[in-house]
Amino acid sequence: MKCAICKNGETAAGHVTIVLERDETTLVFKHVPAQICDNCGEEYISSEVNMALLRRAREEMNKGVVLEMLNYAA
Repeated sequence: MKCAICKNGETAAGHVTIVLERDETTLVFKHVPAQICDNCGEEYISSEVNMALLRRAREEMNKGVVLEMLNYAA
């Protein structure tokens, strides 16, 4: 797909690291599938991946985690 930010690049499948922060909790998700612009590096994640990240983040926050680094698993 054409990049919505730079309007010049094309996106390709890859993996990114996503950091989510809320209050005193910081979660780092590694190896998250995404589309990445070959020109500007903008990252796009699908709504399904986004929902999975948010669901997992809620679970970790409910456990009382303050800092956690996790591998993404579909």
